Amino acid sequence: MKDFLYLVQGSADNIKKYFHLKDRKNSDAIFMTYDKQIEQALFLPNSLWSNGRNKMLEHVLSLGINYKYYIFCDDDVEFISGSWDIFEKSLKTLNPAVAVPIFPKTKHTPLPFLSYQSFLLNDEQMIAIHHEVVKDRILVPYWDEFDKTHCWPSCEIQELLIQNFYFSNIIQFNNIEISNDLHRYDADENSHGIPITNKTANFRVCLREWFGKQFKNKWKDVSNNTRKSLLVILWRTLLFTLRNKFSKNTLYSISKNKLRHILNEDSEILQRFLKTQK
Repeated sequence: MKDFLYLVQGSADNIKKYFHLKDRKNSDAIFMTYDKQIEQALFLPNSLWSNGRNKMLEHVLSLGINYKYYIFCDDDVEFISGSWDIFEKSLKTLNPAVAVPIFPKTKHTPLPFLSYQSFLLNDEQMIAIHHEVVKDRILVPYWDEFDKTHCWPSCEIQELLIQNFYFSNIIQFNNIEISNDLHRYDADENSHGIPITNKTANFRVCLREWFGKQFKNKWKDVSNNTRKSLLVILWRTLLFTLRNKFSKNTLYSISKNKLRHILNEDSEILQRFLKTQK
């Protein structure tokens, strides 16, 4: 099993900057464009953000090649601090379920004197997911029910699923920061200039309804209480550090019994998970 697979999507002109990832030691890379076909990349015309990531993952899984970490990237990843080397080394050292660098929207979150910490907020621009988590099929493939409204719902669904199922093993690398300069997935259009509908203002209401149908009881949402959030991050980080130090056999996959305990029997999350068990 190789350590890393990079899955990078974007425009043909920008994505060429990332072709060097396929030449990294003990890593592979797959690329996808949406605007025009080029050598060394898959082509999915006018594909949406989550649709493109799902197709890349589907293609790789169909090949039967396994990797320890699947690293999803957009074509605007530029390091302010850190590097690909440091990101990979940190993954090998800490072995989290999910890992992210610092993004512009999380620049305020790093705690002093901590090289890594748990997180309550992340961006999908760059995210590393452990192979056991990929196998669960809870975080990926991306949930794309709301793509015709906007690309944000699939991002927010993944963020909330991370917080509900893998929160004790997620890490933000405080020594790695990336920029986000292109902003193609903004509030005025979804990916690649396709107009969005007037449902955009209500998609968070739809998301809450969707989650409400999945869970038997209340599901975890990211807290806006700064003091409470700080305590949660510190506590999670401490537990992760202790577990990482004293246990070498941490399993990240969610058990079927646990899912059945917290999810409705007709939950889409549960049903998709159960299909992986057959």
